[in-house]
Amino acid sequence: MTRVQNLRGRSYGLGAMVLVLMIAVAACAPQAADQSAELAAVADNWENALNAGDIDGIVGLYTEDCTIMPPNAEMANGHAGARASFVGMVDAGLTGEIATIKVAAAGDIGYRYGTYWLQTPDGTEVDRGKYTDTWRKVGGEWKITNDIWNSDLAPFAGTTTLAFTHDVTDADHWLAAWMGENSRRQMFARHGAPNVRVFQSSDHPNQVALVVDVADMAALEAFLNSDEGAAAEAEDGVVVKSIRMYTEVK
Repeated sequence: MTRVQNLRGRSYGLGAMVLVLMIAVAACAPQAADQSAELAAVADNWENALNAGDIDGIVGLYTEDCTIMPPNAEMANGHAGARASFVGMVDAGLTGEIATIKVAAAGDIGYRYGTYWLQTPDGTEVDRGKYTDTWRKVGGEWKITNDIWNSDLAPFAGTTTLAFTHDVTDADHWLAAWMGENSRRQMFARHGAPNVRVFQSSDHPNQVALVVDVADMAALEAFLNSDEGAAAEAEDGVVVKSIRMYTEVK
């Protein structure tokens, strides 16, 4: 048998040396990821927070250095990025269901992937697709480090995008109406416009704008021309004569 001489002058069989090397390599190999009931239980908190309208609960599930990659939007980072990515869903009163296909962990690192479905308060489907996220234990708690999802629907399928500009008498009062519970986002979602983005001029704070994705134009027009719509405009301090509407040119 071939012999291998070590530095101390002792000899070992080549087979024994190979066995030692194989054990050493195996010890250094990455730990296999296994199904994790612990991570699965924590991951369910994302869906629970969305359905409860709890934006702080959603943000709290992410690490401070997280990366979020939403569809049709720029990459976002950190807790501020998480809040910006999901506050529109919460303010619009969207709820949904996340179906996990697999969730696994190896040590302090985990991952999950599956499908999702979102609806407006009246039960209208606004999106469905697939997602994957990675998790890391921070201070003994599982947190999301990377999050990406993609719609199964064509971009803005079945929607029309409108833009509105107008003046308001008190910008802070008007902006507050679009945030939090029972916001104007939820009101628009109930009347055919599931997604509204809000803008304010940096030079003239009382000049504002909306970009509105409309799924049901007839419902939105009826609302805007209704007593309810007029009351909302008056309550929010909208200068009606300044309103301008623009349609997207394709």
